[in-house]
Amino acid sequence: MAAAPNLMAQTDGPSEEVLNLIRPDSEISFGVLDVSKSSYKFGDYTGMHKKGAHLNGDVRVNMRGEGNANYLEIDATNLGLDSRNFKIKGGEQGNYGLSLEYDEISKLWYDSYQTPYVNPGSTRLDLPAGWVASATTPGMTQLTGNMKSFNIETQRKSVAFGLTKLLGGDWDVAVDFKHETKQGNRLLGAVFGNSGGNPRAAVLPEPVDYVTRQFNLSARYTTDKLQFQAGYSASLFDNKKPFLQFQNAYTTIAGWTAGTGFPAYGQIGLPPDNQAHQLSASLGYQLSKATRLAGTFSYSRLTQNDSFLPYTSNPVLVITNPMPRSSLEGKVNNTHLDMKLTSKLSSDWNLVAAYRYDDKANKTPQSLYDYIGGDSTNQNVVANSDRWRTNLPGSSTKQLIEVEAIYRLSAHTKLKFGGEYEWAKKTFEAVSNEKEHTLKAEVHHHFSDTTAGGLSYAWSDRQTSDYLFAAPFAASFAPAYVAAQSWDNNPFQKKFFMAPRTRDKIHAFVNFEPMEKVDVHLGFDFKDDNYTKSYYGLQDARGYGANVDVNIAATDALTAHVYAAADRYTNFERSNRLAAGCGGGKANPTAPGCDWTANLSDHNYLTGLGLRYRPGEKYEIGADYTYSKSIGKTDMWAAAGTTGLLPLPENTNTLNRIDLFGRYALQKNLSLNVKYIYERFQATDWALEGLTPASMANVIGTNQVAPNYSVHALGVSLSYQFK
Repeated sequence: MAAAPNLMAQTDGPSEEVLNLIRPDSEISFGVLDVSKSSYKFGDYTGMHKKGAHLNGDVRVNMRGEGNANYLEIDATNLGLDSRNFKIKGGEQGNYGLSLEYDEISKLWYDSYQTPYVNPGSTRLDLPAGWVASATTPGMTQLTGNMKSFNIETQRKSVAFGLTKLLGGDWDVAVDFKHETKQGNRLLGAVFGNSGGNPRAAVLPEPVDYVTRQFNLSARYTTDKLQFQAGYSASLFDNKKPFLQFQNAYTTIAGWTAGTGFPAYGQIGLPPDNQAHQLSASLGYQLSKATRLAGTFSYSRLTQNDSFLPYTSNPVLVITNPMPRSSLEGKVNNTHLDMKLTSKLSSDWNLVAAYRYDDKANKTPQSLYDYIGGDSTNQNVVANSDRWRTNLPGSSTKQLIEVEAIYRLSAHTKLKFGGEYEWAKKTFEAVSNEKEHTLKAEVHHHFSDTTAGGLSYAWSDRQTSDYLFAAPFAASFAPAYVAAQSWDNNPFQKKFFMAPRTRDKIHAFVNFEPMEKVDVHLGFDFKDDNYTKSYYGLQDARGYGANVDVNIAATDALTAHVYAAADRYTNFERSNRLAAGCGGGKANPTAPGCDWTANLSDHNYLTGLGLRYRPGEKYEIGADYTYSKSIGKTDMWAAAGTTGLLPLPENTNTLNRIDLFGRYALQKNLSLNVKYIYERFQATDWALEGLTPASMANVIGTNQVAPNYSVHALGVSLSYQFK
C-alpha cells in the first residue's frame, strides 16, 4: 500500500520577502575616483581636492541574529578620501546597544594665500634674512620676491563611543563620549599700532591645534502617560597653541615707541581653554486624553580661567601697572526653562500655550586694565588715558509667552490665530529693557483632493527703554577719559539689534497635481523690518523668496524633478562722517553735509533638474543638473555736493554642476557603478582682485584670488551585495 503524504512536513524556510526583513542587505563597494584638477573649493568638505586617481570604498553591513535579537551594523563611507566616516553599532534589541564612530573632514579655506614669513604654521613667525623694513609696504623692497604660498585649511578628526542600556521598570540609560581634534590654520589680522592713524597690519596664518572632549549621560523613564529624562553633559576645550608671535615688518613710525619696529615681535592671544557643564531634565505628561504638558529645564556653567598673556611680549616697552589679576576667572551661569501645553478643547478647537525663560548670569569679576596698544607704545599711566579699560560682564534675562488657537472651520479649512509677548532685561548695554509683541494669523485650505494652499501673516513690534548710547562707553573707560570725551559713537545712531523695530512677515504656498503623477509645490516668503525710530543706523531690511518644485513620475521606471528658487535681501543704512570739513563733528553730529547712505543687496538664484530611469533590476541610470548664482551689491550716496563716492563693485558666485551616474548588474549580487561629475565655479571678489602685496600702504597683501575652476571627476567601482 502506498504511503500517505505527510501534510505536516516542514516548508523549505521563510520566503524571500520575509528574509529581506529579518536579514537586510549588506553591500561592499570599492573603486577608483579620478579628479582632473586640484581645487580647494571643489574639494571643500568632500576630500576631492587633489588631482589624480584615488582609491575609495564604502561598506554597509547589516547582520541579525538567528532566532535572537542580536544585531550588528557597520556603515563606512569615503574610506579613501579625507571625508571618511566609519560607524559600527551592535547589541541586543530591547536590552543594550554599543556604538563606535570615527569621523574625519577637512575645511579647505584658501590655496592661493601667500605670505613673506618664512615659517607659516608655527607660533612664532619670522621674516626672511635681509628683510628691508619700511613705514609702508611700497618701501619693502624684499616683499614681492619673498611671497610664498601656504595653504589655509583645517582638519577635524573625532572618535565617539556610546552605550545604551534598558533597565527594568520602564527605565533606560545612555552614555556617550567624543574626543575631537582640529588642526591646521585659519587667517588672522595682526596689528601693530595704538590709534586710528598709525596701525600697520598683516594677514597671518593662525595656528589651530584644538582638542575638545564631550561627555553625555542621561536616564529616561517612559510610560504611556509619563515621559521623563534627566541628564548631564560636559564640554572641555583645550587649545594647544594659546598665542601667536609675529615679527614686525614695518619700521618704527610716529606714535610708536623706539624699538617696536623691525625686528621686534608682537603677540596675539588665541582662543583660551574653557569648560561647559550642564544639568538638564525634560518632562512630558498626558494630563488627560485631550491635554498634554511638556517642558525642559537646564542649568549650565561656563568657565574660562586660562592664564593671561602679558600686556606685551616686547621687553623694550615699559610696564608700570601690572595685570590686576593672573586670569579672567570667567564664569557664566545659564538657566533655561520652557513649557508647552497642548489641548484639544473640542472637535473643532485646539489650543497651544508656551512659556520660555532664559537667564544668562555673568559672574566674571570686573577689573581695571591698563593695556598697551598693539605692542607699539609704553604703558600710559595718566588718569585720562584711553588705555584704562574695565571689562563688562553683561548679563540678560529673556522671557516669552506664546498662545495659539487652531480652529477647524470646515472639513477643508483650518485657521490659526496667535500671539507672542517677549521681554528682556540686560546689563552693560545701551538699552536695559526690551519688549516685543507679535500677532499671527494663518489659513490652510484644501480646494480639492489634489490642491491645497495656505497663507500666513505675522506682525511684530519691538520697543526698548531709552537708548543710552554712552552707557557702555562710560562703564568701560576711566572716569577722567569719559569726562573729557563724553561719547565715542554718534549719539543718534543705534545698534539695529537693540533698536525699536516693526516687522511684517508673509508666507504662502500652494500644492497641487495638475495631472496624474505630477506634483507641484509653489512657495513665497516676504519679510520687512522697519527701524523708523533710528535716525542713523539700519533704516530698513527687506527680503523675499520664491520657489517652485515639480516631481514627475512619467512611468514606474522613469521619474524626474525640476526646481527653481530666487531670493533678494536688501539693507538700507544711513550714517554721518562726523567730520569738520563738511560742517560736522562732535558739536554737530547730524550735519546734513556729512550724511551718507548705503544700500546693500544680495540676489540668489537656484535652478536644477534630475532624471532617474530604472526599467528593472538589471540597470539604473540618472542625471542631475544644478545652476546657482549669487550677486552682492553695495551702492553708496553722500550729501549733495560731495564727490568721489562710488558704488563698490559687485561680488558674484556662479556654479554649474552636472552629475551622471549608472549602475549595471553584472550578476545577481555584483554591480558595476559609474559616476561622473562636472563642476564649474566662477567668482569675483573686489576685496581680492587686483591686489598685490604692496597695494595697500599699511597692510601687507596676500596675493589671494577668488576661486575659479572647472573640474571633472570620474569614478568607477564594483559593489557586492550579500545577506
